[in-house]
Amino acid sequence: MKIFLSHTSKNKFYGDKLVDLLRSVGIKENEIIYTSNTAYGIPVGQNIFNWLKSQISEKPFVIYLLSEEYYQSVACLNEMGAAWIIENKHAALFTPNFNLSSKEFQNGALDPREIGFYITDEERVLSFLHLISEDFEISKSHIIISQSVKKFLAEIDNYKTMVIKPSANELTKTQEVPIVEKEVIKDVTKKGILSNQTDLFSKFINLIISKKLKEDELLFLHYIIETGRFKLMTGWQEQNEIANIKEWEVINEIENKLSRNYPSILKRFELRGFTEVSAVTSSNNPKELKIKDEISEHLLDLPEKVLNAIMEIVNKSHYEYPEKTNYDVDDLPF
Repeated sequence: MKIFLSHTSKNKFYGDKLVDLLRSVGIKENEIIYTSNTAYGIPVGQNIFNWLKSQISEKPFVIYLLSEEYYQSVACLNEMGAAWIIENKHAALFTPNFNLSSKEFQNGALDPREIGFYITDEERVLSFLHLISEDFEISKSHIIISQSVKKFLAEIDNYKTMVIKPSANELTKTQEVPIVEKEVIKDVTKKGILSNQTDLFSKFINLIISKKLKEDELLFLHYIIETGRFKLMTGWQEQNEIANIKEWEVINEIENKLSRNYPSILKRFELRGFTEVSAVTSSNNPKELKIKDEISEHLLDLPEKVLNAIMEIVNKSHYEYPEKTNYDVDDLPF
């Protein structure tokens, strides 16, 4: 498998820096397809369209570097369509000035509800490298990974591109909102939650802002948002999810409230109606739960007040793990 960076030449700076990041964490030169650099581009004598078609048909891991300029390029949209049709593994990365509420993005081939991130988001860049490590061999040194990411972010920052994120006016049109608590709903609409709010989502937001969720439940939400795990293992698979959470806690230096209380948290979320069964065993017993769509489709765009409430608990739960634990950090990607 190779990594194919789908981009427009107008975003060459960001593409160059992404390739530098991939190379610095251990991705080999012959594992990257990047047409803005001859070292990773189209071989001499090859027809550009036939060559790209052959590469996409081999199902590479596609990185979509999305921007306003990308959606103005017919060639880029053709690349996106071709890769999307054959269902490649992919990740959507946004340039700092990309507007997520743009009509082109909302109505394009890629599902706008899928997890994507701005390339200036350090935590998401680290998660992205973890995703890459499932198919490619990268450095196991968390120090090298961390230094590479910080260098990448510093270079992006030095480029002095103004970050434009969607405003409340762009994401939220005039609408009627279910009555819960006036101050809570006022804050939600002000911060730009997407237009299809529901009573369940309003209940969810209200519980967070009114501090009625426990600390381990807020850590659970942070885990879901950061890892994109809207589907969670339960039943006989529960221990596998707990093992994933333990690794995540070590990497992020968070004390083990979540892994310790995971079964209880699942039960509490189920009783509140926040989850539903998404897969069962042959005996019809639940083996997977998912966060209901009414909530999950908003988790990547929560209002600032809600995010602050979550991060307050995350910061409070910081724990510096010993160098050697049962979950040897040296064996982890970061």
